[in-house]
Amino acid sequence: MVQLVIAVAIGVGIIAATLWVVRLLLIPQPADPDPEQVKEIAVDYRCVVCGMRLTITHAQEEHPEAPRHCREDMVEVP
Repeated sequence: MVQLVIAVAIGVGIIAATLWVVRLLLIPQPADPDPEQVKEIAVDYRCVVCGMRLTITHAQEEHPEAPRHCREDMVEVP
């Protein structure tokens, strides 16, 4: 009886994981940006954890959202 319960629990877990993966694969890709809306900018960011620097040179917005690195938001370098 215990083996049957364990087998059913494992089966349900496998089915749930499979459905989760299939749902992830079905999410459509975001649309490509319109080349007319992309502007040249120069915004420098620095990671507060490791110090990596990043310069954004093209974006759709004048002031894009800060990217993430080391699981933290990067800070803008003046």
